[in-house]
Formats: sequence, C-alpha cells, structure tokens
Amino acid sequence: MAEDATRVLFVDAGVRALIQQPRQVLERGLRSEDIVNQANASQATFFRKFSTKSEFIEAVVAKLTEAERSSVDTVRDDVLARMKANEGNLRPTVISLVADSFANLTDEAITATDSLARVFGNTYAIKSNYARRDALVLAVFEALFERSDAALRRPFTTRTLAMSVVALLDGFRIRSSADPAAVTADVVSDAILALLSSTVDTSGGHEHLDDMVEPIEGSAPRAVPRDPRAAIIAAARTEFGKRGYFMTRLDDIADDAGVPRDAMKRLFPTKPHILVAALQSRVDALRESVADDLLIGLDELTIMNNFLLRCAQLAADENAFMDALLVAVAHDTYGEPEGLLSVKQKLNIPAIIGPIIQQGQDNGTLAPIGTPVDLAAGITNTLLMRCFTRRNVSPEENATFIGNLLLRGLSQ
Repeated sequence: MAEDATRVLFVDAGVRALIQQPRQVLERGLRSEDIVNQANASQATFFRKFSTKSEFIEAVVAKLTEAERSSVDTVRDDVLARMKANEGNLRPTVISLVADSFANLTDEAITATDSLARVFGNTYAIKSNYARRDALVLAVFEALFERSDAALRRPFTTRTLAMSVVALLDGFRIRSSADPAAVTADVVSDAILALLSSTVDTSGGHEHLDDMVEPIEGSAPRAVPRDPRAAIIAAARTEFGKRGYFMTRLDDIADDAGVPRDAMKRLFPTKPHILVAALQSRVDALRESVADDLLIGLDELTIMNNFLLRCAQLAADENAFMDALLVAVAHDTYGEPEGLLSVKQKLNIPAIIGPIIQQGQDNGTLAPIGTPVDLAAGITNTLLMRCFTRRNVSPEENATFIGNLLLRGLSQ
C-alpha cells in the first residue's frame, strides 16, 4: 500500500527538526506548530493524519530507525564483480568499496539520524538494524575470500568479525562528525585491511589470533622462572584450552612459560609427558579415595557413585587437560612410537574402578554383563563425555545422571 504523502511530509519535518535544531527541541519539545510550519500545512491537516501527538512521535522514531534495504545478494554480487575486476586482489577491492561508501559514512545528516535512532529507537529496531548490517558485512567477507582457502583465526568467528567491522565503521562515523579532517577514505580502508589481515588465515594452518600477537610481545628476553615445571604446566593449561590437543605446540608452551625451548623438551619431550605431569597427582588421589572407600567397608555401588562424583569434579577442575587427555587417549589405541610414553597406560582412570566391578560381580552385587575392564572403560568414558558436553551442569548433576543411567538403568 502506498504511503500517505502528507504523513511522510510531517514525519520528515519532525526528523529535520531533531537533526537541525536539537537544542530548541530540548528546550521546547517537538511542537506540532513548528512541524506544521515546516511542512507548510495546517494544524487541522496534521491532526487528521495523526490522531494524537504520541502517534506522530512514534512515526518519527520509526523513521529514524528505518534502515536501507540493500540485499545480501546484491552486495555479494557487487563485491564479486569488484574482485574479478581487480584480478582477485584484496586491497584494491576494499579501497574501492570504502571509496564508494565513504560519502554515506561521513554524511552529517546520516550520522545525526543514526545517533538519534540509538537514543529514541526501541531495542528491537536497533538490534534488527545491527543484525542487517552484520549480514551485509558477512556477505562482503564471503565474497572477498570466496576463492581462497581462508579461515578465521580463533577465537574470531564470522559473527564477531562482522560485529567488529560494524563497530569500526560506527567509530569512524562518530569521529568524522566532530573531526572530519581526521577521517579519510584511506584511513578507513587501511583499518579494515589491518583487521582482515590479523583475523583471516589463508595459510591453512588453523592459527590462533595469538599467533599474530605473540611475536611482538615476546621480543624482550625474560628471566627463566624459578619453577620451570610449574610454569610449563600452567602455560600448557592455557594453550590446550585455547587450541586443543593437536594444535598446541611445545614451542608455544615453552615461549609462554618463559622456558628455553631446548630446556622445555628435556623436561617434557612430548605433550603426553605434560599431561601425565599435570594429572598424575589427581589420578593418584582418585585411586587412593577408592582404596579408602573399600577399606572402610563401603559397598560397591556407593564406591562407584563416589568415584563418578570425584571423576566429574576432576573433569571440571582440569577441563583443559582432561579434554586433551580424551583426544590423546583416543589416538593412543595402538601405543606411542618407541621412546614415547603411553598416556593411556600412565593415566588409566578406568583401571581404578575395575577391581570394584570385579568384586561386585563376584559377590552378586553387580551383573556379569561384561568384563570388569570393559565395564570400567564404558562407565568412565560415558561420564567424561557427559562432562565435556554438559559443562554448564555441575559435577554433582553429571555424576548423578550417569550413576542413575548406568548403575540403576532405565527400568521402573
């Protein structure tokens, strides 16, 4: 349905008043008399189009938050055409995009309207506008890197990259309104290219953002820590948490810990050695707690419930190392090459509960549905998988869930 031209005239006059005479509007309010004069109309016409002053204000606010309707497909096609014209070169394509949109970015009226929309607009409309702009930035990103094997360096995602570009452009827009000489098309395009070059990895190496920052931070020599083992384990906890088991490198751990790389490799030749050093005392404590429960005469089901809870607590306390352990064990099925240790043997958590299962089967407390070794592995692995996939749930809840499922079953 076509929009009422006279209503549009009044609404546009209201928006102009807010933009051109903000101090007067603060002092006197957005008066219908002023709007009528700007629109060269009458009060009677105004109130035929708007039954109340509130209805007019709502229409003005809606106009402020009204977004351009560039489609994602149109934007993507435009960027693809520019990339083709520039023979796939990123820099000239970004420069041309910024040059063509720079007038809108630095337009004072658009900046004022944008600011007023944030002040007066409703939250839903503002969020919708951000979501639309994020989608357009994402379309540009996909088109820029469509023909390359590009990935974002963690922890960046397409969503956070889009948000960052939008925030960057908003910052330039605000600065330009107060200091137009400082904001040039070259500055904007350079900033966007700098953001893309630091967050986008085209090497196929699945890099982390720290890979770009650490060489700068690590240029000054540091004193070797007094306790290098503890420093290495602390650094490994951080690296495993950020990168996962396979992407973590011993050299990165050494650099983070401030330990010379050759010294690090004498202390910990492999990543499994670090896992064992980090978790051995906790696994030993778990083994001792089961032995104590057995010594004081607890029954098998109680001991197993206690084991599940302590194991779930271990997974919560040492989630980075336990995540890495799960991966290391999964790839330790056939044993490590000669000269390396087997983390599966050194940190054999299921073996802790195996004798309890054997005892329960022998005295009829537990069903002989499998060997103690297989049952212990199944119970432990199921619990750990639950802990890894339900990190927002407490260790007590995870242990109770698995205990109810595996020890009591689903039957009524």
